[in-house]
Parts: sequence; structure tokens; C-alpha cells
Amino acid sequence: MMTNLSIKKKLLIYNIIIQTIILLLFSFSLYKTLESSSKDKLESTLKVIVLDVVDDIVEHKDKLTKRVFNEEKEYKFKPLYIRLLKIDDTYEVINSTIFPNDIKENINELKNINKNNIVFNYQKDYIISQMKLFLNNQNYVVEVATNFDTINSTLENILYILFFIVPIILIISIIAGYFLIYKSFVPIELMLNNLKNINASDLSKRLESKNMNDEIDLLANEINNLLQRLQLSFEKISQFSSDASHELKTPLTIIRGEIEIALRKDRTTKEYKESFENCLDEILVIQQTIDDLLFLAKEEYEVLEETKEDVYLDEVTNEAYKEMLSFAKLRDIKLLCKIDEPIQIKGHHKLLKIAIKNIIKNAITFSHKNEDVYIKNYSDDAYYIISIEDKGIGISKEDQKKIFEKFFRTDKSRNKESGGTGLGMSIVKKIVKIHKGEIELKSQENKGTCVYFKFLK
Repeated sequence: MMTNLSIKKKLLIYNIIIQTIILLLFSFSLYKTLESSSKDKLESTLKVIVLDVVDDIVEHKDKLTKRVFNEEKEYKFKPLYIRLLKIDDTYEVINSTIFPNDIKENINELKNINKNNIVFNYQKDYIISQMKLFLNNQNYVVEVATNFDTINSTLENILYILFFIVPIILIISIIAGYFLIYKSFVPIELMLNNLKNINASDLSKRLESKNMNDEIDLLANEINNLLQRLQLSFEKISQFSSDASHELKTPLTIIRGEIEIALRKDRTTKEYKESFENCLDEILVIQQTIDDLLFLAKEEYEVLEETKEDVYLDEVTNEAYKEMLSFAKLRDIKLLCKIDEPIQIKGHHKLLKIAIKNIIKNAITFSHKNEDVYIKNYSDDAYYIISIEDKGIGISKEDQKKIFEKFFRTDKSRNKESGGTGLGMSIVKKIVKIHKGEIELKSQENKGTCVYFKFLK
């Protein structure tokens, strides 16, 4: 039934139920406490009176039948019923005030009362205090009784007060509860209204935070963080689409042109083979571009979750060096590798090797013939360092600022020769970032370039 109600209405209903239960329990507890307190007070009063009567009887034991019980006037306590009973096989009233006829006596109970001990007996609307004494070789019981008129009157007044006060308190608590619920949900309603204005076409908007460090602020901050992640994801998707369409358009156009030319007329086997080879080269470029774009589109945690292991940088560097020797030989470049010490970090062996090989390939590609490329592995006070240095054409200061951007190429005239997609440096930067490292580049035109990978110790 309550499943279709809003949270505010549910909270209001729960508030009414809880407040009602609390007030009823409080009223019942108050009533019972007052009833018990009143009975205790009444018993204390009767105890004092019965002791006074017993003392007077003992003092005038020779005038038991003539004794006048005027304690009602003395204590100003009404109604008060007093009588003296003689106990044998049965009981006999020796002296008495006007005593209610509906108070019944049980001879066995009277006999069982201990001497000089006051007991209380409750009958219907009466409370009777009884005390046994021994006089003139005979057992007597003094009884002092009263009814519950005073207690009942007090309790009835309390009930009237509770019947009047409890509904008022309940109404006030419901109004206050509704006010608190309404005020508590105002920030959430504002948040919902703001969220309605945020859509996939514009994820730059954020929820306002009042820096109160309360639950609402924490929720707003978490939603803002979620929006930030969504925005980055959408931007990556958009960038991926833009980059892919931009970079795939040229090779696809070339492939289409090759096929159209080949189909215009009959060709020789050699001409068809050359056309297919050109198409294959462009398809390989497309495949490499897609692989690189997909890697760059991945989140860092997705990459690291694939494999997270102990990586020895000296082994990775040495493997990259050996695998690039044949490429260096084709370009008439000499690779020199110097590893000072074994270095271990947590990370991804394959990715680090890709990053190192990308930089070595660039160093070889853009070096002059018969030059050396230096690969070093060492550490300083703060970092483990891998450096790759060449004596090639270098990079201008203007291009150094853009070197890690996607599809940026410093030497477009040598693009086909290098076989690159323009994504290599972006991939290198991402791999280093995934490993919590830094990449630093120093270069001078026509003097050479040195790239440093730095990983915190």
C-alpha cells in the first residue's frame, strides 16, 4: 500500500506512528507510576496511623473497649476506618469506628500475621493495614482502612489531562515533523531539478555544494564526480569518433582510388599485384590506427586490471633494446645500452616495453645515418630513470609543446617512411601515467633529443 507513496509521505506516516506509540507508552508509564506512587504514599500514611493507634492501645490496655478512635480528625484524613479485633478460634470486634460491611476477614490470614509486623490487604476499593499485638495474654489485631477515592480522583484527573494533552502534543509533533521533513528534502528537490537540466549533450554543469560536509553535500560531490567521469567518457567517445573518422578517411580514400583505377580497364597481373599491395599497406595503417585509438580510449584502471605484476625495468629495457637492433641496423644506426642496476616496480611488463620501443623507434627514425642512440637505465635520489638519447634532427620548441597530442607529427614529409599513425607519443604518455610515472623531453633542433621515463621509488 505504501510502496506507491513518496519518501516524504512515508516518513510523515512513520513519524505519526512512532510519535503515537511513544506518547501512548509515556502516558501508560506515567499513569502506572503515579498509581504506584499514590499507593506507596497511602501505605506510608496508614502505617503511621496504625503505629499511633497501637501505641495508644498498649498505653491504655485496661480501657480497650472504651478507647475512642479519633485519628480521622487528628490526621485530617478521610475516610478512615479503625477497629480492634480479638483473635482466637474466630475473631471478635472489641472496639471500632463505623467500618464498611463489605470488608471481609479471613481468620487464617489474621492468625498468620507476625507479631508487631504491619501487613497490607487490598480488597475491592479498600486498602487495610493490619498489625498484631499481644495484650493481657490475648492476641489482638488492629486494622486501619481507607478507600481509594483520593487515588482514583487523582488518577482520573491525570487521565483527563492526558486525554487533553496527548492529542495536542501529537498534532504539534506531526506539524513539526512535516516541517522538518519538508526542510530536509528541499536541497534534494533542488538537486533533482538541477539534474533534470543535465543531459548527454551538456555534461559540463555541476550541482551546487554549500561546503557543509553533511550527507547532502557528500551526495552532491559524488554525483559531481560521477558527472565528471561521464563527461570524460563522452569526450573520449566523441574524440575517438572524431579521430577515427579523421585518420581513417585518408587511407580509405586511397584504397577506394586504387580499386576504382584497377577496375577501369583490364590490368596485368603485376599491376593488380601493385594495386593490392598499396591497398594492403593502407589497411595495415587502418588496423594500427584502430588498435592505437582503442588503447587510448581505455581507462587506466581497465588497462592495469588486465595484468598487474612485479616488473624489472632493467629486463624490460634490455628486451626492448634487443628487439629494436634489427630495425636500427636497417637504418644504419648503432644502439648502445647501459644498465646500471636492477630496478623493480609494480606494473605492466608488455605496456612498458611498448612505450620504450616507441621512443627507441622514433630515435632511430629521426637520427642521421651512422649515428648512435643511447639507452640508459639508472636511478637518482627520488626516481628510477630510463633515458633514450639520439643525435638526430631534434624537435623545435614549438613542436615540443604539442608532441604528446594525438595525430601530431613533427615531420609530415617523413610520415610514410616512418609508418607511424601519429599516436605513438600519446600512447607512451598514457602508459607512463598508468604507472604513476613522468615523461620528460629535452631536445634541440639538429642536435638531438633525449626522452626520460621517471618512476617514483
